[in-house]
Amino acid sequence: MTIAVELTRTVDGPELLAALAERGIAGELSDDGCGLVVSGDDAAEVGHLLEAWASGQGLPFVPVQVAPSCYALVPPAG
Repeated sequence: MTIAVELTRTVDGPELLAALAERGIAGELSDDGCGLVVSGDDAAEVGHLLEAWASGQGLPFVPVQVAPSCYALVPPAG
């Protein structure tokens, strides 16, 4: 299954892609740098990895599932 990840900042793409690769999840950065397309068996697992990565980086972003196989890594609503 392919899972799309929309990013708020282009600077986060390469680091996030590397972090996911360390967990065995392959992917590629979009041409504009504002998204990733990753291969994974479980979209929820990818969501948890996104949350852990953002938290570990001290970033004010949370993964929001916008479709069954699509997340947006964005600032929390509030």
